Amino acid sequence: MKKTLEKISSWWNGQYKGNRPLLRVGKVRNGSDLLDLNQFWQRVDSEPDIKGLVSAQIENLSNITFLGESYPSVPHLWGSRGTPMTMAAYLGGKVNFDVNTVWIDPTIDDWGKFEVRFNPDNYWVRQSKKLMECQLARCDGNFIAWMPDFGDALTVFSMLRGVERLLIDIIEMPDLIREKVSDFVRAWTEAHAYFHSLYRKVLPGDCSWLMWAPGKTYACQCDFSTMISPAMFEEFVVPEIKEIGKYLEYIIWHLDGPDEIRHLDILLDLPEIKAIQVTPGAGRPPCVSPLWMPQMKKIQEKGKLVLAYAETREQLKILTRELSPQKLFIGCADFFSSDEEIDQFLKENA
Repeated sequence: MKKTLEKISSWWNGQYKGNRPLLRVGKVRNGSDLLDLNQFWQRVDSEPDIKGLVSAQIENLSNITFLGESYPSVPHLWGSRGTPMTMAAYLGGKVNFDVNTVWIDPTIDDWGKFEVRFNPDNYWVRQSKKLMECQLARCDGNFIAWMPDFGDALTVFSMLRGVERLLIDIIEMPDLIREKVSDFVRAWTEAHAYFHSLYRKVLPGDCSWLMWAPGKTYACQCDFSTMISPAMFEEFVVPEIKEIGKYLEYIIWHLDGPDEIRHLDILLDLPEIKAIQVTPGAGRPPCVSPLWMPQMKKIQEKGKLVLAYAETREQLKILTRELSPQKLFIGCADFFSSDEEIDQFLKENA
């Protein structure tokens, strides 16, 4: 673990000198079934079995082989469900559970009556705190715990207000929305500092839902940006990035699908962003496609790091050949069985 984190730290800081990109490969061992964690947190209105949940998370880790520069980590999830944009819950949104997802009922009817403020006594903040404290109490140097996936202002607001209503709001009352975004950044920073004060007592650096870094980090994003123009992105999203960038040390941007490419040039001009994760999207062209390869080359030419994905060995070969390995981290499908096999493959395809 120590050597892996040292290598990732050198990558973040532009000091990685290896002749291959960093690779992340997690492989579920043959015959192993991962436990369904929803059994420990079945309903919104039931008290979760946090200790049982964390024990099951750790047991799941024991059934996964971590290769390359991947590392064991326990996620900040309310069961097995994807739990993105927790700020929507922390700000008072009504939470709903499905089998695979968590969603929030729109709650903002009047912006004037809605206070964007982080409250440590909020029920979901307290549950997240219990989860993190239990994870950290079990940390023995062999795994990392995630911080919550807090989310971004516009996407969280779209959950709390409704997408169509927020689109109208940013046109009809832009000054008010900018003010609320500013309030959100203040609440976001307080939330991150609150949870990181727990994390840093036990673990080094910081770990977002996406990856670890040697200092305060987050995978910043704006799913809502697929519905706005670059001009609106400049107006409503860039100020948030700049302000959060005063607090965070290592920002990686989650570029989620082709519809966000139109904002890439803006993102590349922001010194606050050190790396960009290219997420092709389900059913969309892969990272090695003519759609994404020029974008990744542009990202590296601008001095930023790239997190990309390879679904096959051939795709890994192309990414390794076409991009600078010192600025590249590749998440791989589980087509390797050992580090020795990885090294042999890369040696043969250098």
